[in-house]
Amino acid sequence: MRRLLLAALSLFMALVFSAVALAHDDPIVTVRILSNGFNVLDMDAVLGEISDTATLSVDRPVHGASEIQAWVREQMDHDLRIEIVDIGTPQRLPDGYTLTWVARFSREDWRLAGVPARSVSNDVTIRNGRITNWTASIATDAPPPSQDPALAAAHGGAADAPKPTGVPEVFGVPLTLLLAIVVVAFGGVWMTRRFVR
Repeated sequence: MRRLLLAALSLFMALVFSAVALAHDDPIVTVRILSNGFNVLDMDAVLGEISDTATLSVDRPVHGASEIQAWVREQMDHDLRIEIVDIGTPQRLPDGYTLTWVARFSREDWRLAGVPARSVSNDVTIRNGRITNWTASIATDAPPPSQDPALAAAHGGAADAPKPTGVPEVFGVPLTLLLAIVVVAFGGVWMTRRFVR
């Protein structure tokens, strides 16, 4: 009986820790997963980071699951690419976070029109690991494309080193996410050893 109780407790702890890792309450991870989802055309990854009841004001107002899904599909049809330039420090809310970040947005129709990328300032509100509000605007203080270091690098010039995000990273992965993965792995090994005995 004691072994069964311990096994059940171990399983419960592993599930709790893996749920924490999957929910990734780190707003920087949320933004990175969202951006990468667009870059690799993974609609499920993008929609997994946006709440079904979110309000988006990126190129036009969008609200609700069906409008969000149609908007994401449209952006993927236009091959939207998001290169994060600078991520600010998350600001804690009673029930989530706000985060301001700057990125270069690029779409196929813009590239065909001779505009390689646009610098965009983004403000997001994140609750329970999902974006509930996303407002984007063309950055007014962005240098013209001929002076933009990243665009110059794309055309053979030198780019500045990436700016720090404020969250320690190992191999580009936030330390908080790595810690959650290690805890889940340790729980799994411990649970396996308990069952083997």
